[in-house]
Amino acid sequence: MRYLVPLPTFDAALPAQPWSNGWEVLSATISEAEDSDIIVPIFKAVIRNPGIAGIVTGSSRYYALVDDGEELCRGKMLSIPASLGGARVEMEFHCKPPSSDDVLQAAADALRTGEVDYNPDAPAAERDAAEAYDPLFQSRDPSDDPASALVGRPEVWRWDRKTLAMTRTHLTDGAVLHDVGRNGLTDGSGSSGPTVKIGQPPKALTQSRLTISWTQEAKGRQTVAVSDTVTTFSWEDFTQAFPKPGDSIGSNTGWTFALASIDSVGDAALSTFLLNGDQWGWAQNGFVRLRPKTVSYTWCAQYDYRQQRQEYVTLSLRAGVQDILYDEESKEMPEQLTLAALNIDNVTKDWVYEDPDTLERVHYNAGDEVLASDKAWTCAKDHDATESFLVKDPVSGDVLWIRRDKRAPLKDSKSPRFADLPRGIRVVRHGLRRLHRIVLKRSRCAEVSFDVEWSLGKSITCADSCRVEHSLLPGGEATGKVISVSAQIPEGGSRRVSVTIACAVGDGSAPPVVGDGQEDTAGIVYTRAVPGVKEPVDAYALAAKSARVNSITNDWTEQEAAGNSAALAGEDPVVAIGKYPTQLRISFDALAEQDVITRRLAATTLPVFIPRGINLTPEV
Repeated sequence: MRYLVPLPTFDAALPAQPWSNGWEVLSATISEAEDSDIIVPIFKAVIRNPGIAGIVTGSSRYYALVDDGEELCRGKMLSIPASLGGARVEMEFHCKPPSSDDVLQAAADALRTGEVDYNPDAPAAERDAAEAYDPLFQSRDPSDDPASALVGRPEVWRWDRKTLAMTRTHLTDGAVLHDVGRNGLTDGSGSSGPTVKIGQPPKALTQSRLTISWTQEAKGRQTVAVSDTVTTFSWEDFTQAFPKPGDSIGSNTGWTFALASIDSVGDAALSTFLLNGDQWGWAQNGFVRLRPKTVSYTWCAQYDYRQQRQEYVTLSLRAGVQDILYDEESKEMPEQLTLAALNIDNVTKDWVYEDPDTLERVHYNAGDEVLASDKAWTCAKDHDATESFLVKDPVSGDVLWIRRDKRAPLKDSKSPRFADLPRGIRVVRHGLRRLHRIVLKRSRCAEVSFDVEWSLGKSITCADSCRVEHSLLPGGEATGKVISVSAQIPEGGSRRVSVTIACAVGDGSAPPVVGDGQEDTAGIVYTRAVPGVKEPVDAYALAAKSARVNSITNDWTEQEAAGNSAALAGEDPVVAIGKYPTQLRISFDALAEQDVITRRLAATTLPVFIPRGINLTPEV
């Protein structure tokens, strides 16, 4: 006998018999298929119409489908059947727990590795999580898309149809291998044996292009200030014309004064000038005495350098697949990705007062991280969100938030390079893993469908693999991951299970081994081509860079010489000195921003290992 047995909770144990409060099942179908990145098992059961009251009551409960005392699956009614007028109704159940979206989102978020200290030379196990997920490839808040957490893993999500637990299953390797062989096959479908459908396999070379853009920035003041003195007769003009903080040094050079000040003005020794010539009248042969001043001053420059940069990384993945291509094209490029900005924190969420979906006031726990007021903060004390972002509680004075550094991928904004830095190597490896997942999924291009005996087939799920033998199969056998299974329990007749497996078309070559000058991630062995960097301005040297010109023109010695010359010629020495004002000349090489500087890198793999689930060229 078959029953739909009500359960008090989704994870409750199956109650003991008798199941007098359940519904007798006349026929049923259990199915699950990998038609997306989230496998949701479904079962349908035909029962005698219990009436609208019974159906409405049952629609809010979980039920287990039991056959001959064995629980096959459990789930919650999807909706009330559209037709209720007949003697029988078909009920549909989804094998998911309550709040399944939240469960799936939490499972996906647990795999999302943000900006962490990444060591590209660490053991593979230590860096696996960072290479399997990279936030630079995702949107600002990717939580709404659980599938995005698996783009760097050869896996899909799957709900277990018995426990309703969220699991992950590999694209080619099942948790259990069911050896159906030849004797386990049945002809319930009316066919003489398995059916084989061949899709388009991956190309021998699959490529991806990563575009990385950022602004190289160097902004700050120089580490050492210049302090000096000058002796001048025109000290008033010198002090009045002395630059002020913020004044530009040159025109559009990127240099300004961070500090500029007159520290002191003191008397120097007197200078005497003879008044020679008749124009002086009774003062002829007299003297004019002038006292110069010694002026002490200090200045320090600051710089603001910005250079647009762009790196293109071409990833080339070779696949060890059988030569069964349908066209002459030997390569394809399924992805061209532009990464998120490098200079901003794109993993920390913004502070909000209320949940935008539920409109409930947000509660923050100690350790939560947010962005607010263009700064990054860590929650210091559990609290409900204040009306506006406040660092301290206005009543108790308790500290609510502590300032921290933003988690930007490119922490050193002066850097003229990225893809060959440790953080950039993580990008390259994640990109290769994304590409590998695409190729691995495409390599399962041979689909074999068959029926199996109920005793074996009732336990087969999309988490398993199957091996089947038949003379009509290429090479006589096929092994592949289950991508579809449908268990039929008719009202009359024998029960049967229809299975479809996806067989990878690997060429039988062994997995690659890392050699000298090569790197690896998740079994992908590759080499990097890294060109030099065009660096018109050494951003790291700006803090200590000397001025190209730092000099004084027309100090007191030059002014005194001009005055003496004028006096000997019978001219006014004071007027002559006024023609030679003392000036401070400072000049730096301009930090001219150029057009976007582009750099091209590449990573090329050895042929990646593809399982050989079926031999499509047995004669070779």
